[in-house]
Parts: sequence; C-alpha cells; structure tokens
Amino acid sequence: MKISTWFGHLDDESGPSRLPGGAEEIVGGTMVDAETSLGEGAAFQPDLRRLALAGGLFRDDAEYNAAIRSAAMELVKRKLRVQAGAEAELLQTIEALDDLNEVINRLEERLYEWSRLHGEDRSLRGRALAEELAEEEELIGVVARSILDLADARRSVQKSLETATAQAAPNLSSLAGPLLAARMISRAGGLQRLTEMPASAIQVMGAEKALFKHLRGRAPSPKHGMIYRHPAVMGTARSLRGRAARALAAKLAIASRIDLYSGEVNPQLKLALDRRIDEIRATPARKRGRGGVRSARGGKGL
Repeated sequence: MKISTWFGHLDDESGPSRLPGGAEEIVGGTMVDAETSLGEGAAFQPDLRRLALAGGLFRDDAEYNAAIRSAAMELVKRKLRVQAGAEAELLQTIEALDDLNEVINRLEERLYEWSRLHGEDRSLRGRALAEELAEEEELIGVVARSILDLADARRSVQKSLETATAQAAPNLSSLAGPLLAARMISRAGGLQRLTEMPASAIQVMGAEKALFKHLRGRAPSPKHGMIYRHPAVMGTARSLRGRAARALAAKLAIASRIDLYSGEVNPQLKLALDRRIDEIRATPARKRGRGGVRSARGGKGL
C-alpha cells in the first residue's frame, strides 16, 4: 500500500521516500494528497514521525521538526498569496463598477439634454431613451449605442462581483448582500482592515463627513452610513433606525472576522440578526425615546 505524506511517500514494498526538493516542492507535490489520504475520516493515522525516522529520511526529531515547519510556512504563504490576489481582484472590480455607474449616469444625462435639441418633448430617460435613439445614424445614435454597451458591461461586472464577494466573504455577503459587502471591503481597504474596525466604525462607514461635523459640534451624530440601504435599517421605523443600525453593524463585524479567520458559513448569524431586528421593531412606542423617562425623573414631587 502506498500513502502520500507531507514529506513524500510510504510504500510497503519500496519503503518510505522523501521528495528531493525543499518546502516549495513538498507543498506543491504531495501535501494536498496527504491532506486527502490522511484526513479526519481516514481509517488509520500512521505515526509519520516514527516511520520517517525509522526509514532514515531525517537524522533526528530536530530535523523533522524543521522540515515540517518549513513546509507548513510555505503552505500558509501560498494560501495568503491566493487570498491577497482574490481580494485585490475584488477591490478592482468594485472600483470598475463604480466607474461604470458614474460614466453611464453622465452619458444618460447628456443624451437626454441632447435629445431635447431635436424639439421633441421626450418623456423617456435612461436606458429606455438610449434604446429609442440607438437606431439613429447621427452622433446621438453613437452615444445611445455606447450607453447600451456600457450597461451590458455593467451587468457582467456586477454579476462577477457578486460571485467573487460570496466566495471571498460568504458570511458578510449573506448578511449585507454581495454589493454592500463589496463596498464595505473596498471602503475599509480590504477584509483584514475591516475586521480591525469596531462595530461603531462600521455603523457610520460612509458618513465620515457628517461624523466630523458632529465632532466639531456642527451637526448631530450620524446614526448610519452606507448600511442605511440595508433592509434591516430601511424597513425599520425612523425612531428605531439607530438601534437597528447598531445591531446590524455588530453582526457585520462578527461576520467579517469569521470570513477572514475561518471562511466557513455560519447560518446562525443571520438568524440572530433577524431575531434582534424583530425585537427592535416590536419595541413599544413609549420605550422608543427617553423623553418620558427624563421628564419623570426631573418632575417635582418624586
């Protein structure tokens, strides 16, 4: 029987063998096979250290420890490079989507103003207007067709972005939706930086100008930033949106850390968020503010 291990192979006929290369060849050659054949569900777990030393593949425990440490470090570096590359791709994709949105909006406004020069009172705008003018042979038709092409490109980019976000941050994507999750990662400068942010910072992410005005005493404290468009916040009464935003931000902070350090989907997060939002929305009107409490405490005769 031949078994793949992290350092080479174990064969009943030819004995143990070790890959001639260093950690890079070990990781690229057999470590994946070893993880598969000697996984948690394996029928038996041989003592690799004892077999490797008995076969003369390593001089002593110190050399064995150094080799396995070097292979493990190389494996971690490879996985980090893959994650960094995927995250960089994600950040570029969200920036491209934002650029496409800006260009399309500008061109649609330009097309509308241009169409009015023809003396027609057009009620159509946006894509509908571009489709109507796409058959024109004049320059206005060129712009209309360009808008339609850019809109198709935007759909493709958005679809790819949703898929990439769900893979890179499944829990965050499940709670916030792939587009909002991608914008949060982009705004924070990466998933690692997002995990380092407290929930209070995630809550007001995107409302930095309002926050700075509040710190200078020129405006009230913002209750939410870009998470405002999340159904948990928008679907809540105005007087309770601050509490809903805090609950959502707390769960998003947890989700980002699970995505970074584990990557496994935790369905309990969304269930817990839904329960908390339901509790907030069910808050009686008399408990939504503190005015009544303050007046009672400050009243005379108490």
